[in-house]
Amino acid sequence: MIETMNQTLCSQRDASTNRQSAISKTRRRRATRRRGAMLVLILVMLVGFIAAVAFSVDIAHMHLSRTELRSATDAAAQAASQELSDTFDRDRAIAKGQEIAALNMVNGQPLLLEAGDFQFGRSEENNDGRFQFREGVTPLNTVRVTGRRTADSPSGAIPLFFGNVLGFNTFEPRISAAATYIERDVVLVVDRSGSMAGSKFSELQAAIGVFVSTLNTTPVEEEVGLASYSDTASEDVQLTRNLSSIEATLSQLRPNGFTSISRGMEAGASIMSRSRSTEFVERTMIVMTDGLHNRGPEPRAIARRLASESVRIHTITFGSGADQARMREIATIGGGKHFHALSAAELTAAYREIALTLGTVVTE
Repeated sequence: MIETMNQTLCSQRDASTNRQSAISKTRRRRATRRRGAMLVLILVMLVGFIAAVAFSVDIAHMHLSRTELRSATDAAAQAASQELSDTFDRDRAIAKGQEIAALNMVNGQPLLLEAGDFQFGRSEENNDGRFQFREGVTPLNTVRVTGRRTADSPSGAIPLFFGNVLGFNTFEPRISAAATYIERDVVLVVDRSGSMAGSKFSELQAAIGVFVSTLNTTPVEEEVGLASYSDTASEDVQLTRNLSSIEATLSQLRPNGFTSISRGMEAGASIMSRSRSTEFVERTMIVMTDGLHNRGPEPRAIARRLASESVRIHTITFGSGADQARMREIATIGGGKHFHALSAAELTAAYREIALTLGTVVTE
């Protein structure tokens, strides 16, 4: 009896041991399968991560190359347009554009342009302020350049670092830029009323000096005239390319009297009436004051008349007592910008900024 019970207990222990062994084997098999699955998942994620890194690197490379191509194409268009404005020779404009393009690196290589990458025509400003380029239309004032890093371009396509991973090996950007040179006749209308006496007039002279020197650095030879006003106005310098005469004449003026902005604008309009043909030249008037209009007709009426004659008007107010509201409205009527200067430095900056807008501009 006791022997039988011992055998039974042994059998039960053996069965329990076998079950535990089976369970342990099953758990080990499951753990092995889980580890295998995790390894597969990690491998898939690693491949995805590498692909994402490769994609990011090439995307950044593509953005950089496109930015370099944009800069090089802009520079070539500006150089060609400047050369055309100086010489009116298409071949020389193309040569200059090619020369400047080759000085700019795109993906570590010079940008090489063909003659066929240059187009010549005319750009004109639409009502929305955008320029529209028309190829072949004369008189020419615009050069459009197409910068290419394509397979059929002289510089070739741009290779990618991880092209095989992404499924394509090269990047072929194409950028167009149009630069327009704008011939302008400019009339400066300055305030010589009594409130300008002393340091203010000296600061105005210095600012006009910077304006003139800035124009001398632009590729286009603007013609500039000078009118001045107090309660009366005078035509001090007719339109001229001898810009030093503007500074010399301004230095001889003596501030006194009241303020008639409108009479100053009328004197400026009289000078402008003898400007070159509007078919070839844009006309700009820059009206400056440090005070309040208190004599003569309403300046806004003069501005409307000038605007109807295609004269762009910029205005500058100098000092805390200047009539900013009226002058800002005059600029709006004339399609120009208004600048307010509280210091000599700000006055100089205003004239410099206007001068820089009078030259060649990238219009596309």
